[in-house]
Parts: sequence; C-alpha cells; structure tokens
Amino acid sequence: MIQRFGVALIVGLCAAAAGPVRAGSIAGVCPDGSAFIVQRVSDVPCRRAKLVEPSELPPLRPELLPNPYTWAIDQQARDPHNPYNLIEPAEKIRALRAGESAGQSEGATERPLPAPVPELAPPIAFNDSELRDVARLVELRQRVAPARLSVEDVRGRPRLEIGMAYSPAFEAEVLSMLGENSAERRVLLFAASSLGATEFHPNFFIVQGALTFRPDPTRKDEVGFLMGTPGPVTPGETLLGYLVIPVRFDPTQSMDLWWNDLSFSAVLAPEIQPD
Repeated sequence: MIQRFGVALIVGLCAAAAGPVRAGSIAGVCPDGSAFIVQRVSDVPCRRAKLVEPSELPPLRPELLPNPYTWAIDQQARDPHNPYNLIEPAEKIRALRAGESAGQSEGATERPLPAPVPELAPPIAFNDSELRDVARLVELRQRVAPARLSVEDVRGRPRLEIGMAYSPAFEAEVLSMLGENSAERRVLLFAASSLGATEFHPNFFIVQGALTFRPDPTRKDEVGFLMGTPGPVTPGETLLGYLVIPVRFDPTQSMDLWWNDLSFSAVLAPEIQPD
C-alpha cells in the first residue's frame, strides 16, 4: 500500500501547542444580534457579549454571518434561486411544455419517458489494512508538506485537528474509482481528529489567487469519506476523506484552505516540479 500510493496521503495532526489563542477561536453574540469570531477577548466588539463555541452560534441573519467574502460569493453563485441559475431550467420547462402541446395537437396518447437522473458517483472504499497503511504515511507527508489546522473552544482548549495532503498516486486511484478524467480534476485528502466531543462536517473552501471552489458535500464526486461519517465525533475518533477540485488548482503553489470560517495556507506538493 505504501509503495502503491508513494507519498503520504493524510495530514497528521499534533496536539495544539501552548501559546496565544488562534484567530477565530472566540465566538459570541452581541446584544444587537450580530455575531463575531475574534482572536482575543479584548477584540470582542461589544459589551455584555455572550460567548459560545462557533458550532453553537444560533441562526442569524445572513448579512451578519462571519463568513469570508469569497465563500459568500460562492454560495450566492450556487443558490438555485439566483436568477442566473434559473435561465436554463426555465428554457427546459418551456421546451418540455412546447413538446407536450405539439403531442396533444397531433392526438398523441403516449408521453415520452423522462430522461434518467444520473446517479452520484459511488463512494470510495478501502479495507482496514489499506487504511492502516495510509495512516502510517501521515507523519512522513507532514515532514515534506505540513498543512494543518487546530480548532479550539472558547477557552483555548483543542477540540479538533484538521489536515490535508496531496498525492498524485492517490489522486489517480480515486479518480479511477469515480470514473473521472484525471486531466480535469484534482484530489486532496483530509483528516479530522477529535480531541473532545464535537462535530465535523466537510465545509471546505479552496482559494488560490483569483480561483475559488467549494466542494459540494452532497456530491460523492466532490466530497467523500474513507473512514467515519459527518456529524458528531467522539474524543479520539479520526475521520478520513477526500475532496475533488478543478485541476486548475496547483498543489505546488500556496493555497488557502478554509474550514467553516477558519483557514490556513499550505503548499501541498513542494517537492513536485511544476510543468
């Protein structure tokens, strides 16, 4: 398995080091209903704020959510109610109605069957031995391309550690299983290790220069789990999964990797020479 995948596939994550609280670790709600996520208690923008963990923030008006700007733009572009996304469905509906009207005028008694809805790509699966081999590659990959994020609660205690890695061999393996063209897609691997009772959902967002992409967690050909499932995770549990992103993202160059409203920068393949 190690020879099969070549380089480490998962990012190993170490316990959070002592030091100043990381950006985004202190969350809360102000009396006016707005939310905040800051680095230090002294940066809280209001008096009598109520501090909570980021995952416990109550529902808020969209304009008050502490999301990065590029994430908000991406969400708007994916909104099915965005007029830009309604044009093609409307054209299809009009064409379908026109076809039905023509059939009725000709006395047709049968309607054409609707086109089958394409199924999502099947999930990727590895056996226990393969997953253990993948886990053994974690630290080796970290020595070459560290890429990790430590998530802490409001008291600065580590709750979750998330890491990512890139391997051309693993990329080819996943794309082959998904039936994808390797010239059009790229695959990143992620690992999430719980240090306390918490939740994990694959809410990732990738930024590199002017390029942005949010893998859709509902599509197996964009986000999948090799071990574990999204949702509540128990202390000591590790989840493994993959992200399928456009090939225009270059792992030999620095990219910003967002999870929820936290981010870190990394060069996932510094040892690979760009074409």
